[in-house]
Amino acid sequence: MVKKYQETANFVSGVLDVTELQNISPFMSKPQKFSIQRALVLSDADYQFFVNDDFRRPPVVISAKQRYMGFDVKKKAWNCLLVVSEISKDGILVGKEPDAERYYMAYVPEHSSLRLRADLPVDFWTGVSTTNLRMQLSTVCFDLRFISYDPEKNEMVTRLYGGPHDYIESRGTPEKIAKENHFSGKLRGIFFNMDYRNISHPCLPEEAPQPKRKTPRKSREEGR
Repeated sequence: MVKKYQETANFVSGVLDVTELQNISPFMSKPQKFSIQRALVLSDADYQFFVNDDFRRPPVVISAKQRYMGFDVKKKAWNCLLVVSEISKDGILVGKEPDAERYYMAYVPEHSSLRLRADLPVDFWTGVSTTNLRMQLSTVCFDLRFISYDPEKNEMVTRLYGGPHDYIESRGTPEKIAKENHFSGKLRGIFFNMDYRNISHPCLPEEAPQPKRKTPRKSREEGR
């Protein structure tokens, strides 16, 4: 069964919080295409504060990333920032016109339904070092998922899925994983550009229990 991705979203401006955003009438905003330029992972507390605060005045960590936002007239699509918490299933797409003060928000019920490219830059806000975003390299028949990475052992775990519950699990260094999967050229470059060596990056399927790992915490602060 081919996975269906969310390709459009309802972007609106002037809403106060996530509740108002979820209750927007479809007649007020037509679905628009979007391109996620960057992802921002907040702690659950910071994410809850963000989605329940005034969307018209987003926090500094989000407003500092305006360069990744805008509307592409040629493609008729929003370039936007994806904001999630380290444990949330949902997310907020944030867009902004370069010469305007208004932000445009769109609610995503399940961020696992988004098509996230393998080389998508992911920023972690203060004190956060994990995410359940599913970064993956996909083909029509198989789905290679990066399950976790242990910086202390330099060991990566991947699963090659042929179906929802059928997979082959591999363990080893990133170099070993790349060799086993015959990564070369541009694909190999994308694979080794991902920041697995510095953060713990669990991306397990929902039905699997999350492993407990002791990893160095890495704080990335912006706007301070």
